[in-house]
Amino acid sequence: MAGVLVILPAGVAPPPLPEGVEVRPCATSGEVAAALRQTGGDVVLCVDGLPDAEVIAGAVRTVEANVILVEQDAWDGEAHSPVSAACTGVVAGFGIAGVAAAVALLLDG
Repeated sequence: MAGVLVILPAGVAPPPLPEGVEVRPCATSGEVAAALRQTGGDVVLCVDGLPDAEVIAGAVRTVEANVILVEQDAWDGEAHSPVSAACTGVVAGFGIAGVAAAVALLLDG
């Protein structure tokens, strides 16, 4: 089984993560889409502030594994979000700590 890939906006420091978790900073939606298309395992995706949500959502739909979206701010679960609609699950409102929580969930199976 492939490991977990964490995709973060460039400049966002990841929280402490277990050994073996790959962190990929991305500055553009195109970089996010490329990273998603290359993954062989589960993904934790945080794309706060990146434009072109439809590009990212389309790439998420190509991933055969689980993709958990982390929204650092609170989300009501109803506001339109093409990325969240394409993902397996959403963790919202816990800041960057949500990334670690999503990784733990995926690693626990």
